[in-house]
Amino acid sequence: MLRFIFIGLPLLLMFLLAVAFGALNKHAISFNFIIGEITLPVAVLTGLFIGLGFLLGLAAMAAKQVALRNENRKLRKQVTQREQPNA
Repeated sequence: MLRFIFIGLPLLLMFLLAVAFGALNKHAISFNFIIGEITLPVAVLTGLFIGLGFLLGLAAMAAKQVALRNENRKLRKQVTQREQPNA
């Protein structure tokens, strides 16, 4: 239940805000890339950047999770080595 409150509810609210924003903003704007230009509606461009930000945040969290797992594995190995009796 806590997982839904801290993860699911904010995602649901962000989705609802994006839908409302998209319904109200139908203007097209030009977006300049380094190699070209594209004209997209504001809602589509906003959705793309929100999705990109979400993916970057997810990648950063996954990288931190891998680092923490490696550190945890190393510490467990140290603990088991110290607990073994010297023969």
